[in-house]
Amino acid sequence: MKRSEFLKAAAAGGFLAVAGLPRGAQAQAAGTLRAGLKLSPTSMDPHFRLSGEQNLLRALHARFVGMSADGKPEPGIAERWRPVNDGTAWEFTLRADAKFSDGTPITAEDAAYSIARVPTITGSAGAYHIFVRAITRTEVKDARTILLHTAQPYPFMVEDMTEVAILSKSLGPELRTADFNARNVRVFSGPYTLVDHRFGEFVEMRRNPHWFGAAPDFETVNFKVISSDASRMAALLAGDVQAIDEVSVADIARLRRDANINVTQIPGMRVMYIAMDMDRDVSPFVRDAAGQPMTRNPLKDARVRQALSLALNRQAIVERVMEGAASVASNLLPEGTPGTSTNLRVVAQDVERARRLLAEAGYPNGFQITIHATNDRYPNDEKVAQAIAQFWTRIGVRTEVQTMPNAAYFPAAARQTFSVMAAQYGADNVSYAYRALVHTFNRDQGLGTANRTRHSSPRADALVAQALVEMDESKRNALFAQAADIAIGEEAIIHMVYHPAYVYAARKPLSVTPYYNGAFLPQAVARG
Repeated sequence: MKRSEFLKAAAAGGFLAVAGLPRGAQAQAAGTLRAGLKLSPTSMDPHFRLSGEQNLLRALHARFVGMSADGKPEPGIAERWRPVNDGTAWEFTLRADAKFSDGTPITAEDAAYSIARVPTITGSAGAYHIFVRAITRTEVKDARTILLHTAQPYPFMVEDMTEVAILSKSLGPELRTADFNARNVRVFSGPYTLVDHRFGEFVEMRRNPHWFGAAPDFETVNFKVISSDASRMAALLAGDVQAIDEVSVADIARLRRDANINVTQIPGMRVMYIAMDMDRDVSPFVRDAAGQPMTRNPLKDARVRQALSLALNRQAIVERVMEGAASVASNLLPEGTPGTSTNLRVVAQDVERARRLLAEAGYPNGFQITIHATNDRYPNDEKVAQAIAQFWTRIGVRTEVQTMPNAAYFPAAARQTFSVMAAQYGADNVSYAYRALVHTFNRDQGLGTANRTRHSSPRADALVAQALVEMDESKRNALFAQAADIAIGEEAIIHMVYHPAYVYAARKPLSVTPYYNGAFLPQAVARG
C-alpha cells in the first residue's frame, strides 16, 4: 500500500475524564496531560543525539524549519526561504513574532549561533553534524535574515534545517550538554518549557507563554517513562495516563475494540533493515559449518548477500510477527516517496535459488552466523530477529540471535562489534536516508554516519555524489533511484525488510496526531 493511502486511513483519537474526581477537579485536571512514554530521552541537549527517543525535545526547542506530521517542511522559526547564487547559498527569513520563552526575540544571530554549535558536539553516537556540514559560512544580513553559504550547489538545505534546534545566543559559547542535563538551561524556543526531568523516569513541561505558534491544548504535561509495553497499556486502561505511544502490536486490535479509546497510526518514514559486515576479511561472528572461525568473510560476496535476502519471507514477518502493523519494504522509504526506485520490488522468498547462490559462492554446506538486535527498542524487535534467523537457517546458514537493550546495542554497533545487525532507521527523505545509512562511511564528508557495518557500494556512491549537487529535483530523485537499484538491488549491500507503522492510543475525547518519525509530542495531543 502506498504511503498516501496509509495516511488517508489514519484514525482519530480521544480522552476519558479521570474517574472519581468531582466535576471541578476534573476541569482542573484537564489542564494537565499525563502521558506514558516508552523511551526516555538520553540527553536533554537538542544537538547531542539524533535518535527516536530524542524527538520529545522538539516540544522544548523549535527547529529552524518546521515539519508537518507527514514529514513535509513547513514554516517554523524561519517563515520563508529561497536558493540564491545558483544554489550555493540559501536565504532564510525569520518570523517577526518569534520569541524565546523569556520573551526575547529570536534573531538571525541566534540561528547562526545554533548552527555553529552543532559541529562542536562530541561524544555522541549519532550527532547532528551531517545537517550543517555543507555550510561553509553563515552571513547575518539583518535581525531577520540569514544566508547559509555552501561550496557547491546544495539542494537539501531546507530539509537539513528541519533538524536544527534553535537556541538563544545568550546561553553563551561554553554551553555544554551537561548544562542541559543538569537543568541549567532555562530558555526555550518551542511550545513548552522544561520544568523537571529524571532520565528513565519522567519529563515535566509547562506551556511556553511566548510561543508564537498555535497554543497547545494543555498547560502542563507530565510524561512518565513506562518502558514495559504491558505496563504502559495497563496505565492507559486504568486512567493513570491519558495517552501512550508505541502501542504493542499485540494490543492494537484490543484497543480498537474499546469504546473508550482512540487509536491513531501512520506509516513511518522508517525501515527495518539488515546490515552486514562487508569491511573485514575476518568478521567476529561468522563461523564455518563446523563452528570454527573463518579466514574469509562470506558477507563480502554479493551472491551470499543475495542468498540471505532471498531466504527471507518478508510478508510472513509482516503478517505473523508484526500482525499487520507494517508493510513489506523494497526501498529505503515507503513506496511513492520521492527518490525511491520503481524498479525495486519486494524480494520474494526463493529458498532453492538462495541455496544455489550459496553453493556458487563456495558454501554448499552453508556456515554459521550471529545476528544482533535490540530487545526493547522497536515493536517485537527480538521476535523479528528470531524470524530472520529461522529463515536463514533454512537455507543452511545456521543463525544464532543475540539481543541486548537499546542503551548498550547502538554504542556496540558504532564500535563495529557485530557481523550482522537488525535495526530500524528513519529519515525525512531518501537523500538523508541514503547519505546516512547506505553510503560508504566517510567521517570527513559526514557520509555513512549510520553505516555501522561499513557496507559499501562505490558504484552507487558515485551516483549519490552527482545527486548531492543536482538542483533539479526530478533529476536528483532519478539519481538516488539508480543508486538504490545498485546498492539495494543488484549488490544487496543492505536488506530492506518492512516499514513499521507508528501507533498511539488515547482516552476519549483526546486524540494523538501521529507523526511520520514516531515523535510523541504534547502539542500533538488534543481534545476532540
